[in-house]
Amino acid sequence: MWAGLGRYTPGAILFRQACQLILPRRCPLCGRVLGSVPACPDCALELKIRARWQSEGPCAPPPALGGGIVAWAAVPFWYAGGIRDALLRAKYREQPWTAVQLGCILAGQLFGAQIRVRAGVEVPTPLAVPPVDCDLLVPVPSSGRGRSYNVPALMGLPLAHALGIPLEERALLRTRQGTPQAGLSREERLIHTAGLFRAEARYAAGRRVLLLDDVLTTGATTAACAQALTAAGAESVAVIGFATSRQNRTLPAKPGIPFDLDAEPDEPEDF
Repeated sequence: MWAGLGRYTPGAILFRQACQLILPRRCPLCGRVLGSVPACPDCALELKIRARWQSEGPCAPPPALGGGIVAWAAVPFWYAGGIRDALLRAKYREQPWTAVQLGCILAGQLFGAQIRVRAGVEVPTPLAVPPVDCDLLVPVPSSGRGRSYNVPALMGLPLAHALGIPLEERALLRTRQGTPQAGLSREERLIHTAGLFRAEARYAAGRRVLLLDDVLTTGATTAACAQALTAAGAESVAVIGFATSRQNRTLPAKPGIPFDLDAEPDEPEDF
């Protein structure tokens, strides 16, 4: 139902431009009507404040992602303030368009993609040379609790267009509905996510997967996804998220930086 929100064929763009008369484009952080204004002037500082900067020290993964489970991981924002509010609206207030807009921000912040606004519709410009060696984008599956869409999948639509790689939701599936993770310790999250995902070899085998989630906390969900993809024959798995908690200070903010597996990761704090 929502797939058209991130399609970039001329017909799909024209349709969404017509929809601007009824549902004008809004800022994903504050909700201000933007129309054809490229970026919200009220939230430019908020994005800058919440942006993470690449540490000069060693890059260590959250404990759950240690041991070489993933090739690298990168998250450009802190989960706080307007970033947190936007993600919560996308997830719990039936705002799928907010997820797509956050995907455009992610494509620009993490990979330098230019986002053009054409009559109120954000259109990412495909990168001439993809900055990462990945050939398939896979979103973390939805928890299936009350939403008619998957936030990481919608975030991935503009990202896949910018990177010039396919997005495949069918590559990774849930085997059961998971337990809500908020408030659980890292050990509890690892237990609850064990065996939670199954990857399809027909999509994952031999692929260099870029796994996308909205928020990376302890890394338990991401680790379970990466293990399932590897078991299905994926050549490698790299991870990107939109935001992370401040306890993950050693997590890279830029893509493609390998982990220093000898470095001590920050002790995660649940939220």
